[in-house]
Amino acid sequence: MVKFKVIKGSQLLLGAAIALLVLVVCALVVRYALSRPAVSTSVGPTVRTVSQVNGAEANNAFALSAEKSARNVEIVVVRSGSLPENEHTDETAADILVLPQNTVMPATEASPKVLIYHTHTHEAYEQTKSDPYTALEAWRTADESHSVVRVGAELAQLLTQRGFEVVHDKTDHEQNDLSTAYLRSEKTLNGYTEAFDLYIDLHRDAYLDGMESTALTVNGESCARMMMLVGKGDNFTTKPYYQENYAFATALTEKINVLSPGLCKDVLVKTKRYNQHIGVYALLIEVGTNKNTLQEALNSMPVLADALTEMMILKPDQSLQEMRLNAMGG
Repeated sequence: MVKFKVIKGSQLLLGAAIALLVLVVCALVVRYALSRPAVSTSVGPTVRTVSQVNGAEANNAFALSAEKSARNVEIVVVRSGSLPENEHTDETAADILVLPQNTVMPATEASPKVLIYHTHTHEAYEQTKSDPYTALEAWRTADESHSVVRVGAELAQLLTQRGFEVVHDKTDHEQNDLSTAYLRSEKTLNGYTEAFDLYIDLHRDAYLDGMESTALTVNGESCARMMMLVGKGDNFTTKPYYQENYAFATALTEKINVLSPGLCKDVLVKTKRYNQHIGVYALLIEVGTNKNTLQEALNSMPVLADALTEMMILKPDQSLQEMRLNAMGG
């Protein structure tokens, strides 16, 4: 009788231990599942559609930017599990191309055709008390009147006034995942049946510690400095038109700096592609940083428009090499 009770008691203890172990394992599984970030399965572009960002992620971005408010350093949030093509975080290419001698401007029957679009549609500038905006994250907004889309609209208007045929595509390519924005903008580009003489992916750069001055005074106005970015397309099967784009970006940079010395930084070459395989010519243009105001970015657009006008309308038969030599006084 006593022996039977001992065996029964040990079995009860063993059963309780197993049940406790099962509960602990289940708790760990649930905790892991809840902690994993959601990954969007949608890759198709939707015009003017704004997706809500993760609240915790946005608050984290604001908290980090607040810690560095004195320097206005932008925190670029890149979600894990997404394709990592992002010009802010991609590697810089080590070698710089020798410019080809026979690269000429595109011949057009009438007005040069330009497509302006925005892969990172929500990029915005430093808010001011007189002109605030509703932010999705630090220095990002879905308000087209305060994002880089507004800068694109300004450039489109100025180019149209100067004789260009311009399409300004306002499609929201960020949606709810910044890291896959280039997949969506590529789909938008492939949706056009006509070819353009120039493709401009207009962006706003991110301010980093140690970055040189972000603004320059031109004709009494504070203007955001600009920069051309060209991709080499490493690890892509279909390569971008790197030589042609680099030649054009270099000539445009020097033309801008003739009109307003120092307004455009040196061309930056990165390892990725940035959809610059779509045609000749295709550029990524950074207009200012998050440390600039929207007005400073707008103030720079007349200089960019004038430089493009001289290159593509006033002197379209010059080779880019000749343009560079003329711009440098050669």
